[in-house]
Amino acid sequence: ENFFKDHDHWLIGQCSQVPYTLLDYLYQHKENYNDIFLMYNCMDTPIDMLFDPETKKHFRLNSMFCVPLERISGEMGIMEYAGANYDQLDQAPFAYGCDKLAIGVCPPDENGWCNCGGYGVSVARTICQRPEFKLRIAYVDPTGQFPMGGDVKDTSLHVSEFDYFVQAPREMMPIPAAEPQDIDKKIGSYILPYIHNGDKLQIGFGGLGEDILSNLKNIGKFEIFSEVANDSMATLCKEGVITKITACSPGATSVDFFKFCSEDARARFVGTDICLNPFVIAQQENLVTINQAFMCDLIGQICAEAQGLKVYSGTGGSFAYVYGATLAKNGRSFICIRSTFTDHDGTVKSNIVPWLPEGSIVSTLKNFVMYLVTEYGVADVFCKTLKDRIRAIIKIAHPDFRQELKDKINTSPLIGEDDWDGVDLFDNVEK
Repeated sequence: ENFFKDHDHWLIGQCSQVPYTLLDYLYQHKENYNDIFLMYNCMDTPIDMLFDPETKKHFRLNSMFCVPLERISGEMGIMEYAGANYDQLDQAPFAYGCDKLAIGVCPPDENGWCNCGGYGVSVARTICQRPEFKLRIAYVDPTGQFPMGGDVKDTSLHVSEFDYFVQAPREMMPIPAAEPQDIDKKIGSYILPYIHNGDKLQIGFGGLGEDILSNLKNIGKFEIFSEVANDSMATLCKEGVITKITACSPGATSVDFFKFCSEDARARFVGTDICLNPFVIAQQENLVTINQAFMCDLIGQICAEAQGLKVYSGTGGSFAYVYGATLAKNGRSFICIRSTFTDHDGTVKSNIVPWLPEGSIVSTLKNFVMYLVTEYGVADVFCKTLKDRIRAIIKIAHPDFRQELKDKINTSPLIGEDDWDGVDLFDNVEK
């Protein structure tokens, strides 16, 4: 408790690496603290601090991304949403002046190296060893952390780099993958023809990603070069479909996955400067990147992290891959959107709009978008004129909204009725 002072700025790890025992202690003694800034990335364990409005009087919680716990806390006005990409992870803590570090690590090996585990290797060298940190506390976890392979200088911190050690064993919490829904399978069916034997793949976790992975064995052999890796990738690696996994961190994984990654040399977690650096991503030939979003307009501006002003996730690593793929030799980037959503009143609305509504949070600028995909097809908009973008995107909108979209966009200076000559809005709709 003597290490925490009013107005401190701390970085406290990500997911299972977050020192939850520390946060519980701080919450229980919150009246002793004022204005302590705590930056982290995704919690996997519910703690009282996240859900008590009194927290805000003593602590500022800032997550670089939102998963279910952050969504609840954020909607309560407690946790603060990030304004940075994952490729800016090595800058964001220091923009807030973080100079103290508390993270969960594996027990030291015989040479005194504490492996940072699956969720920590990505930042072990690129962030945790930075000289800006004047105080480092290790929360040693022999049960909830699995050591990852690689050079210790990349994966670990030495005992000599820490100021204090705390024993903090906890069981690892498995995160199950989502099952693909019919709409995921339909969207996936449009992407699969673009995937070829020998490609490198970046796939996020979720139903769509699971569907894509389930079909790979019918195409050939692949490498994974991705922000996240998951159980299905490990299974395909064991089966020989995936020959190599290079990623920054796990996503929707089980304990067996961590065991596999700690034992099999084909799987490696690496630093953010590799798998979240758009210029390193750009060097990966034959790279296919697949990401998802909520909404886009008819010129291709993408809302991927929020529905209007209601934040759902974060930009995460998607921008690094969307941009990197545009620079990669034979790179192909897909942004996937469901054509409609149903609001709280049961009304079906289009996720493709003529122009973004006031208050929309734009995650990806239009000029970085290559392929937009819905359950109605693929729109290739990369480097296309605004008129060509409009004509392509409208044809992957839900058929019930296409005429309305056309009528509205025609009221703008972007396109006029005579620009639609020869365009059939419904020639890709089954009769």
